Amino acid sequence: MNSIKEAKEKLQSLRTKTSFEKMVQVTAILTKLLEPHRIRPIIVGGLAVEIYTRGDYTTVDIDLIVSDREKAGQLLRQLGFTPSGRHWYHDELFVSVEILNDMLEDADDDKVIELKLEDGLHVYVIGIEDIILDRLRACVHWKSKSDCEWAKRMVLLHKERLDWAYMKQVAKKDGTSEQLEQWF
Repeated sequence: MNSIKEAKEKLQSLRTKTSFEKMVQVTAILTKLLEPHRIRPIIVGGLAVEIYTRGDYTTVDIDLIVSDREKAGQLLRQLGFTPSGRHWYHDELFVSVEILNDMLEDADDDKVIELKLEDGLHVYVIGIEDIILDRLRACVHWKSKSDCEWAKRMVLLHKERLDWAYMKQVAKKDGTSEQLEQWF
C-alpha cells in the first residue's frame, strides 16, 4: 500500500471488523503513509491499554503522538476523516483519532514497541512500563480508581518482563513510588 487510493481501499475493507481491529488497522495505514516522511505515530492512551490488556480494556478512540500534526492531518483528510480540533472522525468506519502531542513526553522513546500485523503493516505502541506509569499518575494524582485498576492489571499481566528499575526511578520523580511499591 503505497498510495492514498490503496489506503482508502484498505479502509473500506475494515467495515466488518471489530472496533479494536479497525482502530489498529487505521493506525497501521496512517503509519505506512507517514513513514516515508520520517514520521512515526505512536499509540498511547486507551488503545495502548487495550493492546496490553489483550482486549480486557476497551476504548472508543485512537490517541496518537505524531511529530508532524499538519502532515498527519493532510493524510487523514485524504483518507476521509473530518477534523474537529485535535480529533478526526471517519463517519463510515466510526473511528476517531486524536493527535495529542507532537512528542512523547514522560516516556522513554527507546521502550516504544513495534507491533507487526498482517500484510506487512505495523504500528508503534508506547512501552508497557510507560503506559503503566501514565495510569499510575492518574491513579495517584487524580484519584482515579479505574486507572489504579488498569495499571495494576497491566503490572500483573506483564510483571515478568517489566523494567522495574526504570519504573521505580520514574515513579520516585513523579510522586507515585508508594503506590508502585504496593504492587511490586
